[in-house]
Amino acid sequence: MRILIATVPAAGHFNPLTGPAVRLAELGHDVRWYAGPAYAARVKRLGLEVIPYEEATEITGDNVNALFPERPKLRGAKAIEFDADVFFARPAHAQFRDIRNARERFPFDALLIDGAFYAGYLVAKRLDVPVFVMGSIAAPSLRGRNAVTPFFGLRPPRTFLGRMVNRAARAMLVSGSRKGVETFNGYLAEEGLPALAVEDYFDCTQQPDVARRVFNVGLPELDFPDAYVPPNAEWVGALLPHRTAAAAPLHPRVIERSGRVVVVSQGTVDNHDPQKLMIPAIEAFMGGDRLLVVVTGGVGTDELRARYQHDNLLIEDFVDFDLLFPHTELYVTNGGLGGVLLALSHGVPLLVAGTREGKGDINVRLAYRGLAVDLRSEHPSARAIARGTQRVLSDSDMRVRVAAVKTALAAYDSVGIIERGLLDSLATADPLTE
Repeated sequence: MRILIATVPAAGHFNPLTGPAVRLAELGHDVRWYAGPAYAARVKRLGLEVIPYEEATEITGDNVNALFPERPKLRGAKAIEFDADVFFARPAHAQFRDIRNARERFPFDALLIDGAFYAGYLVAKRLDVPVFVMGSIAAPSLRGRNAVTPFFGLRPPRTFLGRMVNRAARAMLVSGSRKGVETFNGYLAEEGLPALAVEDYFDCTQQPDVARRVFNVGLPELDFPDAYVPPNAEWVGALLPHRTAAAAPLHPRVIERSGRVVVVSQGTVDNHDPQKLMIPAIEAFMGGDRLLVVVTGGVGTDELRARYQHDNLLIEDFVDFDLLFPHTELYVTNGGLGGVLLALSHGVPLLVAGTREGKGDINVRLAYRGLAVDLRSEHPSARAIARGTQRVLSDSDMRVRVAAVKTALAAYDSVGIIERGLLDSLATADPLTE
């Protein structure tokens, strides 16, 4: 069977599908990945063939601010409006044309995408190819009777004031998304397809008339009660990235301080300003009795090492979290879903501080479920981090809840669920070329 994978060029969208890609290739299927230059190298390291960008321009977390220098200055609704148009909607038609042209050379039988890869909507509607979608907790949607407006870090409203805030946020989101939706609807018109309402845009790739199945990353226990889940969706657990190489050994100080280790990370996209989380975390912990492991993602490591030389600090470009988390008592993070799920898979509680790129929606859910303390800030102070740390580490009930989530996640064969779901669905549909 011939399978094409395509994702938004961002680590949180790309990494989870590396496991299913490798598994399907190992089973003998012809698996290829549509990717631009930055992610093509990662695909090749998986041993897979790349279908390259041709007409499309690859916009990544590394180059988006250079391509669009106005973006870092945007906040709130303006930031949402910009990303909805430039990062998600605007690339979709060129990506679709690339994929349509590639199908002449590689007549794939199925397309596997992440939910924000909107070109997949065009593929489903115009190429009549089965599309399978990776969703997740906190996936943006305005559906459901008690829908919580995404991107604002809101909880389910329980009071009149809460409902008014949610309604106002929804109005801001709908208004701020019109430009991106108009862009996408222009592409639909060019392809002879009906326009989408703003309310139907955010999760359009996950609806049953587009996606054969939706594989939701996470657990229902990590989402709000009664959160909308597409009828064609199933939960798959953590869906952690494929491990491609032997990991470097941990620093001896991690082993020496095992159980008294705190890890802090700003991820691999929003890590260019260490003042957001890394520096206040360093200042909260330096000189203390816990080892703080700061993982920079390869940005500014030498500068931080020169500035902070305390014995209880370890500042690294990258560390294998799968090896590090068994020694860790707290993970301080801006809320990237991959790192969050890996930490919970190891039973590590969380202190979260992030509001942009949908991270606020992840963080508020973790706090709602009692798995984290949410500082609700892009720029927490060292004092706030120290107080948040004390709240987490003194909460025995949180440790019990985190342990329960660890057990629940361990019960899922995430890659196997996707493998079986995709192959079983195709086997019971119209015969496809093997």
